[in-house]
Amino acid sequence: MTVVGACAAAMVMLAGTASAHVKVFADGAVAGQPATLKFRVPSELASVTTIRVDVALPKEVAATSFPPVEGWAHAQTQGGQDNLAHVVWTAEAGKEIKPDESRYFELGVGPLPAKPSLGFDVVQTYSDGTVVKWNEPEVGSKEPEFPSAVLVLDAAAVAAEKQAQAASGPEVAATSMPAAAEAGGDTWLVWVLTGVAALAVVTALGVIVRTRRKAS
Repeated sequence: MTVVGACAAAMVMLAGTASAHVKVFADGAVAGQPATLKFRVPSELASVTTIRVDVALPKEVAATSFPPVEGWAHAQTQGGQDNLAHVVWTAEAGKEIKPDESRYFELGVGPLPAKPSLGFDVVQTYSDGTVVKWNEPEVGSKEPEFPSAVLVLDAAAVAAEKQAQAASGPEVAATSMPAAAEAGGDTWLVWVLTGVAALAVVTALGVIVRTRRKAS
């Protein structure tokens, strides 16, 4: 079985499918109320079909009903490495999601938590054994290659969070330098000293040039 990472899967996916990532919707969903989640799963590989969809539920979300999906069987599991509840749909023969097609999977859940948004990690398995993990969180305004399916409950709060992340970008980069230097041992010191030496050489050359110009 091949586990596809961000770079490897990007090479084999159909062109122009960036907007066709796994998505989750819920009409009228609000915090504190039950909802029906609808996961839209596209089959993005050119020559194989989607045969299995695994959705991990956040700890604050509990499944309460499983509307039938024609040609697909569902199962609920608990535990694993993430210790979360999972809902898994598996296709019957001939009912797989074909290339360039999508299918919706509905799931009833209990009252939603009071959060601006909820992220659902989804694992998609293809008929050739390829596994795509939609589990990358979105940070700032740049969408990751394989984002988690995100249900927005408070659009204004989500927008404010993104603005705060964008504003804190330079600070995060600056504070992360010591950790990187520590991980690289003395390598960072070599680079710093090299840069200082190069700057000194450039400065010295500038002084020499100015001195010659004055002498002439």
